[in-house]
Amino acid sequence: MNKNILIILLLLQAICFLLPGRWSASAAEDKPYSIAIRGNNSIPEKVLLKAAEAELQTFALRGYRKADIDDAAFQMRTAYLQAGFAFVIVDYIYDEKENFKEVIFNIDEGPKVFVRKIIFKNNRRIPSEILLDIFLNSMKTTGGRQEIIYVEAAVRDGLNRVRDHYRREGYIAAAVAPPVLFFNEDNSGVTISVTVKEGPRYLIRNVTLNGDLIPELAPELEKIRNDLIGKAYYVRQKLLLRTRLEDAYDAIGYADADIDLEVVRDNETGDTVMVVEIQSGEKLRIADIVVSGNRTTKESFIRGRLQLAPGDIYTRKKRTESFRKLYDSGLFKKIDMELTETGDAGSRVLEVKVQELPGREYYIEPGWGSYEALRLRAGAFEKNLFGTGKNARIDGLVSIKGETITLSYTDPWLLQTDIAMNIPLYYERREEPSYTSEETGLGFLLLKRLSRNLTLSGSYRYKMTQLFDINDGTPLLVNKDDYNQGLLGIQAVWDNRNDFFFPTEGMRLSGGFDIALPALGSDIRFGRFTLGGRYFIKLPQEYVLGLRVTTGLIIPINDQAYIPISERFFNGGDNTVRSYEHAELGPKDSTNEPVGGLGYNVFSIELRKRFYRNFAVTVYADAGNVSPNISFLEKGLQPYTGRSELFNDTLSDFFREFKFGIGIGLQYLLPVGPIRFDLAYNPDPEEAWNEDSWVYHFSLGMSF
Repeated sequence: MNKNILIILLLLQAICFLLPGRWSASAAEDKPYSIAIRGNNSIPEKVLLKAAEAELQTFALRGYRKADIDDAAFQMRTAYLQAGFAFVIVDYIYDEKENFKEVIFNIDEGPKVFVRKIIFKNNRRIPSEILLDIFLNSMKTTGGRQEIIYVEAAVRDGLNRVRDHYRREGYIAAAVAPPVLFFNEDNSGVTISVTVKEGPRYLIRNVTLNGDLIPELAPELEKIRNDLIGKAYYVRQKLLLRTRLEDAYDAIGYADADIDLEVVRDNETGDTVMVVEIQSGEKLRIADIVVSGNRTTKESFIRGRLQLAPGDIYTRKKRTESFRKLYDSGLFKKIDMELTETGDAGSRVLEVKVQELPGREYYIEPGWGSYEALRLRAGAFEKNLFGTGKNARIDGLVSIKGETITLSYTDPWLLQTDIAMNIPLYYERREEPSYTSEETGLGFLLLKRLSRNLTLSGSYRYKMTQLFDINDGTPLLVNKDDYNQGLLGIQAVWDNRNDFFFPTEGMRLSGGFDIALPALGSDIRFGRFTLGGRYFIKLPQEYVLGLRVTTGLIIPINDQAYIPISERFFNGGDNTVRSYEHAELGPKDSTNEPVGGLGYNVFSIELRKRFYRNFAVTVYADAGNVSPNISFLEKGLQPYTGRSELFNDTLSDFFREFKFGIGIGLQYLLPVGPIRFDLAYNPDPEEAWNEDSWVYHFSLGMSF
């Protein structure tokens, strides 16, 4: 079956799946009952059936009980109430004839109710404008004018928010009365009146610390006091004070410090005094560490992840950090840490008990790409090599366009630091539109996470490359079909997206620089800069706006007058400018094969929405180019003979000859990433280079 037929069949299947009332074998079967809904003008039948899905399933499975229909009617009414139909009535007819049950839900929707006004009374200390903003955080809006829908549950939530705000501001006796509702004549609008009883405001006038006040903690204890004095008092302040004092004492070894806290309030003035009695207890030291439960993992690895050792002063902070480092290894299902008595005052034995996870994984992952077509990845992953916590992997990928096999060794904690080391050995053969390459390479990568979102990596890679099937007239090529390359690189990545596969907010920024020189074992000399950014903005109605910028530039060094075709930038395809096939955007040679360039840019804007279960749709626009481009035509597609001429033309064309694409995409979201279909239109195809007006892509993963 060719690619076109496969795509058409998949699209037809997706369309059939999305059609309401889609036919299935189970739907065709005779059932001893029927269910109908009447009077639902505002909410579709499928939405109401979904709201009552569990109850109707129970009805079918448990003997067609009338009680389950009662529950289903309740759930349908709840769906209406959530949509603002405060006066809805959901009734039903349950009729049984000759062992056939007929259920008809009759709905009297009534008007959809909007909140016309909200009035606060007796709020002398906090302005109504502030209370209104807090109250409206729980309310739903609709329409272009963003009218507020009346939902009883949301009103209750808003009242609770107002009350909680008062209490956080020190009005701990504040009360919010049930709302008084004034509906207009046709019940389509309501005015909500809210009466507040504020009471006195309680402020912390003093924090008195008594007991074992350790001299070395004096500055920290004074800071804790000053941070509270003058602040509003509410119940959670007791917990915050206790926690800060316990952490301060724990940090210097008093892990069993006892904090007794009393609050004295003046109900007339609101003055509040927090009185604390502190018993520090003794400093605890670790006499010994006992590890158990590890069948595969070496004990030395577990001890190396612990932040405590025999003789150390025990703190909860170090214990928590030890938990984190052991769990971060990914080797353990469960970890328990207990302190046991030794008979000596002030000393404890730390018992560490672990349950291990399986250390070896095998995987087979079929896939599809718009250029590679069918592909298959398989491999094995050992994540606890010889019980040391180090990783080994063998991975193979086979596709219509080539194959890759990789052996890699990873030490996630090089020399007991938080630097990860990876050493890959690989072979790859790949067919590109204008050439075929074979590469054998060895790499060395160091990676360090500088913060939760920021990662820095450095690498060295040596590879041997052979090129085949290259057109003799390809520009930028000077009789070079094989070369060796030694490449030194550095890359920084900032990533705070809220989801890896389908982010709705956050950004990913990346920048890198590589350099190839004879001193590094390279036959060619160049520097390469790459920059990229992806930014996602969460919009109303669950829309997501995605923005993408990617750019790259290769700089020949010394007298390097050519860059091998396999090292150049190409553009076009399912992950760049989607109105072009893979690598087809940009200059081409005399036989219409893409030749790539030393610079490129991609800009994209995409509007995304998840519209039905795991289905999402996107509308997008892409723009991109490859440089040099115009200069090739002006030179008559002749090879460059000098570095300066090549680089000058690259810079001159860097922001010229942009090509565009607009289109629509459909995605089905899976745990391993979305299956994606994109249809793109090219508004200005080049007839001389046989560019198409319409291009489609079928692949796995979002475009960015």
